[in-house]
Amino acid sequence: MGKAKMRNDRLLLCLGLVSALILSDYGDVSRARAQGDSIPTIDANSFERAVQRLRKETDAHAVIAGIWIGDRNISQVALGESMAGVPATTEMTVRIGGVSQLFFGTMLMRVVEREEIALDDKISTWLPDLLAADKVTVGMLANNTAGYKDFVRDEGFQKQVTEAPFRTFTREELIAISVGGNELNFEPGTAQAYSHTEFILLREVLEKATGRSIEELYQTEVLDPLGLTRTGYQTTPELPAPVLHAFSSDRAVYEDSTFWNPSWASDSGPLYSTLGDQGKWGPAFGQGRLLTPAAFVQLTKRPDGAPPTGPYFATGFVVSNGWYFHNPNFNGYTGALGYNSDLDMTIVVYATQPEDPKVVHPGFEVFKGLVEEFAPNHPLGI
Repeated sequence: MGKAKMRNDRLLLCLGLVSALILSDYGDVSRARAQGDSIPTIDANSFERAVQRLRKETDAHAVIAGIWIGDRNISQVALGESMAGVPATTEMTVRIGGVSQLFFGTMLMRVVEREEIALDDKISTWLPDLLAADKVTVGMLANNTAGYKDFVRDEGFQKQVTEAPFRTFTREELIAISVGGNELNFEPGTAQAYSHTEFILLREVLEKATGRSIEELYQTEVLDPLGLTRTGYQTTPELPAPVLHAFSSDRAVYEDSTFWNPSWASDSGPLYSTLGDQGKWGPAFGQGRLLTPAAFVQLTKRPDGAPPTGPYFATGFVVSNGWYFHNPNFNGYTGALGYNSDLDMTIVVYATQPEDPKVVHPGFEVFKGLVEEFAPNHPLGI
């Protein structure tokens, strides 16, 4: 694959289309069994070896990864350097990009349960002047079945992002790019296509419906109840230290992209977090601990308009073969968080790009390799 094509592929994925330290608080070896289903023996050494092998195969600059069975952390590993001479550690902060949408979905369902808003409400109640607002429901936005064009696919927008990575984009600017042609991708509710635009619109609707800021909603509905003290909302370049630095060659030069302005992603990926907090979140999210059983079914079900068989996008995440997951590639950070409902297993990986990458998305490739090794009877199915 030529370097120019690799850069173009990385850019599209970066814009959202689709070290050694081992910590184990539960002894050297753990064997997990969930719902009558066994998995291979997992120990800290075997997990570290797997991450080392996969890092070498993908040529990732740095990798932080962890595996949990239920709330039990089996192992956390950090390989490589954050910056020259600064080893990556499992305590470092990363931008989690699209994994934020798992939090968004749970937060939305909690608001729905309190009847502050309903999934079948038309968004014209709050956004009366928006294109097709009288045909689009809150649920369609959450499931990416509303039909709004994804501004990320606009070539002019892509050029602006790469030429000025520190530029601030407003939500109004991003929405205007999506609806500027005065047409949708499809009639609302008839198909499904991933769209950053729809998460921005959902944020606008939720703030107007509840009278609370989106940051407050994340904090009070999800982060505080679970004690996720190292996870937060941030759409400016600032990140709390210590930070795992990210790197990118999207602008034809290998450079530190850690503090590129994330505002272009807006509410499709506004959270930062740590490996430890993500490990706590996995089972809490995957078991629906913050929701009633009925709300959790609604969160995870196949939406109207989604493909009738195979993997599908639920309320902010992919559902496939017992896995709930998302795989962001965002300003040089690549990764994945996945929870398997049959095994009660959470795997979290974040990786940074090398100067001359072998693959477009090293974090997701490491994640897939770990699934193959430690959940061989439960492949991702994609």
